[in-house]
Order: sequence, then structure tokens, then C-alpha cells
Amino acid sequence: MDSAAASQLADTLSAHHQSLCDHVSARLLAEYPEIAQSLRLEENYTPVRRLSAVAVERLNELVRAILIFDLPSLADQELEWAQGVLPRNGVKSEHQMSMVRWFFEEVRKLPISPIEQAIAHEIEHYFLGRIKQIHKLHAM
Repeated sequence: MDSAAASQLADTLSAHHQSLCDHVSARLLAEYPEIAQSLRLEENYTPVRRLSAVAVERLNELVRAILIFDLPSLADQELEWAQGVLPRNGVKSEHQMSMVRWFFEEVRKLPISPIEQAIAHEIEHYFLGRIKQIHKLHAM
């Protein structure tokens, strides 16, 4: 991974994190309204803001850490944890995969270079592959 491009992409994700996370959260809730039932809504949060805070912003920060440290394997522990916890709250692997796909769709809309696009694509595929792999492992 080109470290300068990865660092620039991490900065871009940081600069656009709120709109990026809110767009993905709104899309998730529109497509999967059942997710709202698993959210512990707090008085000052809309469902979009709450989902953004507990899920999409975590993904954004995880992607940024992967970019900064050039370690896609940082995602492994988070995805393992998610597989152990989220299904009990009605969150399925299809929800996770959609969140990842839609997050990176939003990333591709940002003003980023072709090298950054390639890095984002690589990380997206890493996440999707690991989600599938972990889901299959736990389904056995």
C-alpha cells in the first residue's frame, strides 16, 4: 500500500466522516428497518445518528487505522467480536456486508486519487472476504 496515498485517504475520511457515516446509516435503516430495533436509542439521537455512532463511525475509524498502520489484519479482531455479539441483537452478516459495501461506495464519491481508489477497493475486499470467512466459520 502506498503510504502517502493511504495517509491522504485517512485524512479525507476524517474530514468527511460525519456526512459519510450519516449517508451510510440512513441507507442501512432505509434498506433494513429491522436494524432500528437493535439500537438503544438515547434521547438526543435520531436512529440515523445512533447507528452512525455505534456502527459506521467505528468502521470509519477502523479503516483509518488500517490506512495509517498499513495493517488490514486490524479488522480481524473487530469482525470476530462483531460475529460473536451482533447476531444476538438481530444484526446479520448481510447487514455488515451492506454497511461495508455502501461505506466504500460513499468513499468512492469523495475527491480521491486513482491510487486512493485502488487502496479503498483493496480494503473493501479484505473486509468482505473476512466477513464471509468468519460467518462460515461460526455457521459450522
